[in-house]
Amino acid sequence: MSRPNSDGAYGFVYTTEPKRSNFNTILGGFVLFLFVAIWFASIGSPVLFYLTIQHKQYMLSALIILLTLAAYLPWEKNEFTLRFAKIARLNLFFYKKCKYVFEKKASLATSDHPNASTRKPLFYAIHPHGAFCLGWSILFNSPRMLSVKFCFSPILYISPFFRLWCRLTGNPGRADKKSMVSYMKKKIDIALPPGGFEEATLTSTYHDRAYIKKRLGFIKLALQYGYDVVPVYSFGENLTYWNIQGLWKFRLKLNNLGLPAIFVVGNPLCPILPKRHDLGLYVACGEPLVLPIIENPSREEVKLYHDKYIAALLRLFEEHKGNFFGEEEAKTKKLELW
Repeated sequence: MSRPNSDGAYGFVYTTEPKRSNFNTILGGFVLFLFVAIWFASIGSPVLFYLTIQHKQYMLSALIILLTLAAYLPWEKNEFTLRFAKIARLNLFFYKKCKYVFEKKASLATSDHPNASTRKPLFYAIHPHGAFCLGWSILFNSPRMLSVKFCFSPILYISPFFRLWCRLTGNPGRADKKSMVSYMKKKIDIALPPGGFEEATLTSTYHDRAYIKKRLGFIKLALQYGYDVVPVYSFGENLTYWNIQGLWKFRLKLNNLGLPAIFVVGNPLCPILPKRHDLGLYVACGEPLVLPIIENPSREEVKLYHDKYIAALLRLFEEHKGNFFGEEEAKTKKLELW
């Protein structure tokens, strides 16, 4: 399923590309269906619990309570969770193509890193968010990223079913500032889609977009706590779901209130599943942007290194777009910055 290899253009490249069959595609679709369905059910879990009580479905009520307890009680990874995580990785088989690439050994959070014992911690900044962070979830389930704390919306993190799924399949965390600081003080490798709900709102099948111009906070934290930042771009994420366009100011204001403002449709046969487009997904993890340690960075210093990050993200997009789109189509592709 996976292999390390050398590449003259980038030095070290680690790729994964699963073998496919009709049976594997069905399995992958089932896992992805569970992932998205649990996402929806978790958000609506209070309503579901209320309805089970109203209709005297006490066995279902007890099951919801049991799953909620399992989501919140402390427990360690074990053989069962490792097997469950392997099942979750079957989502890769659903796509017609699926690959993730690390440009350099220094982009790895594992022992393959050239300075594994002395390296600075890594902050993986993943774009675009998309409707359901499918590129993010590919890395989340990767055995190469088991030590990385994948941070996402506190609303989702406290939702019991989705929280339990993520605890079983990977290493989840909260994306609020207090939690991020606590992880960083422990020098834990972190992954985060910095574009957030705004980037999800802007997703379009016709444009590659990143909501990054006003997202300086993660750079400030990286400077303060001694992190190098790895830009990550998930090519094909925007092709997995159609999303309604327009009314940007209104919808982005809803995002400021912590509300998603998307209306998406995926696979024609099952709209909550992503489209199986021919290009698939291609997740490129760039070379780390090396940052200095600045305990109290000024606005100017944060802006300076934020600009360097944007330049690194654009370089990543430009250098890998040909691998995804093909050389001819890639000539017309640009990454829009919002």
